Amino acid sequence: MQLELRHLRTLRAIADHGSVTKAAAALGVSQPALTAQLRRIERLLGGAVFTRDHRGVAVTAFGEFVLARTRVVLAGVDDLLAAGPYELAGQAVRVGSFENPVVVTLVANLARALPESRVTLQTEHFVRVLVDMVANGRLDVALVADYPGHELRPHPSRGLGVVAVEPVFVALPAAHPLARREEVELADLAGEPWVLPPPDGMGWPDHLLEACARAGFTPRGRYQLVEAGVRKELIGAGHAVSACQALHDPGERVAVLPLRGNPLWMRLLLIWRPSFAPHAPALLESARAAHAAVAARSPSYTAWTALHGRPPLPS
Repeated sequence: MQLELRHLRTLRAIADHGSVTKAAAALGVSQPALTAQLRRIERLLGGAVFTRDHRGVAVTAFGEFVLARTRVVLAGVDDLLAAGPYELAGQAVRVGSFENPVVVTLVANLARALPESRVTLQTEHFVRVLVDMVANGRLDVALVADYPGHELRPHPSRGLGVVAVEPVFVALPAAHPLARREEVELADLAGEPWVLPPPDGMGWPDHLLEACARAGFTPRGRYQLVEAGVRKELIGAGHAVSACQALHDPGERVAVLPLRGNPLWMRLLLIWRPSFAPHAPALLESARAAHAAVAARSPSYTAWTALHGRPPLPS
């Protein structure tokens, strides 16, 4: 594990709020997850930055040393990031994405951060197309996803950063008997008709099919489609079930539930063309802020993180 800017921001937030609980709320993570992250940071630094009691946290002598330098580093980084919009002023920032709940908030964040730039958006179901478009310079940045066993590897034609690691949930008709549960077994859905999208070139629905095989069944893919509205209508009318992103907005007639044991996972990634490397830290931070904002509005994901904590990003 290496010390990163997000670790320094964690320390600053805890010190500023005087409480791990309050800092967790401000950062949009669960208190257990932030506590675990703080322990990892303190192990890396070689000493306790804070002591805790019923009133909150107190900074240790070692912590005063760490925080003084943390604030200097972050002040410099914040100044550097603030200069980014001027360097991009007047340019078009071409964003690509697959269908996901985060992209609209990300585009809005970029438009606010780059008021003199024109932010454009192109969406694709076949996610591999987005990767190729970044590599050949037709897009500047893109939100993509990959899956365990199908990870996108580093390559000179693009930069890559992890925005979030998420479990994959399942969408059921709200009237389905299983919809009353807090979580469902993947095997309980063996007899259901499924919505299965065409392959996206990045490991989906391969990852789902592999997990179903481990659970002892092959899903009956009655419907193959990519349109979100049609998929939601089919599920809401009781005709199908589907895997879905954890932040998925289900609507009134659809229930989104976690899968017991979390057999399905995805990584939300931001990739960028090499010439955008100087702006990558600001872009990645904007993407993570967008994800945190959407996550805070998702009842199903909020309930899941309350039990499991927010999955940590790779160190």
